[in-house]
Formats: sequence, structure tokens, C-alpha cells
Amino acid sequence: MLLAPEIPSIWREEVWHALSVHLPIATLFLASLTAMVYGVCSSTHRLFLGKLVMVLLAIGVISGWAAIYTGEIAYSVEVRKICDPKVLQEHSWWAYATLFAYSGALGLIMVKLFSPSTFPKFIKVVVLILLTAALGGLIYTGHLGASLVYQQGAGTYKPSADCAEFVK
Repeated sequence: MLLAPEIPSIWREEVWHALSVHLPIATLFLASLTAMVYGVCSSTHRLFLGKLVMVLLAIGVISGWAAIYTGEIAYSVEVRKICDPKVLQEHSWWAYATLFAYSGALGLIMVKLFSPSTFPKFIKVVVLILLTAALGGLIYTGHLGASLVYQQGAGTYKPSADCAEFVK
């Protein structure tokens, strides 16, 4: 009698990245969109939208660095298993570049928060440019991550042909 292979644990180190990456993607995406809306909305909504951008950025940047950490763990496991490690390297590079841009925007917003009210207008423009560029980086990084998972099977379990491990 053949024994069915054992299904690996969902808590494998290479899966931690998939579990941690979705919060920063959502919050950073929304922070960028909210900042774009902030630039064109009436002054009555600007205070709320400005605070919302700051909160979303703070959550996104903190959780984003956690996703970078878990991504480094996944990288060390998956780089030997996938067909084209260059995609994984590019995904990692874009993730860092994107998160540095978001971190820079958050830093500028925090400086504005604790500085006199005469914060230069061009800094607001720099923040908007950073958030817009970072949004492009976020989308491209996500595209590369999806390519790793759905084209190369990074971090995924490949069941046997008859799926015997799922039958009890």
C-alpha cells in the first residue's frame, strides 16, 4: 500500500510573505489614491483626506517593512526552486525601491506635521510625486509577485496527480 504524500504546513517560512504582503499593498495603494484625490478636492475635505493619507501611509510603511523581511526569508527558500530567479531578484529590487519612496513620503509628511505652518508648497508636490511614482512601483512589484506565484509556482504546494493526499 502506497502512502499519500503529506501536505506541508501553511506556516512554512516561504509562505509568511504571502500572509504579510496584502495589508501593505492595500493601504499603500489607498494612500496613493487618497493623495491624488486630496490634490483635486475642495478645501472642506482636505483636512480629513490629509490625515487619512498619513494613517494609511503609516500602516502601509510599517507593515511593508514586515513584508520585506518575510520576503527576504521567502527569497532564500524559493530562489533555488523557481525556473527564472531573475524575476525574483527584480521583484525584490522593485519592492525595496517602492517602499523607500513610500517611506520618504511618510517622512516628509511627518516633518510637515511637526514643523511650523509655513511648510513649503513644493514639498507637498514632492510628496504627491513620490506617492504617484510609488504607486507605479507597487503595481509593477505586484505584477512580478503574481508572475512568481502563478507562472513559476513560488511558495506553492504541487499536489500529486491523483490528489491522494487530500483523500482521507
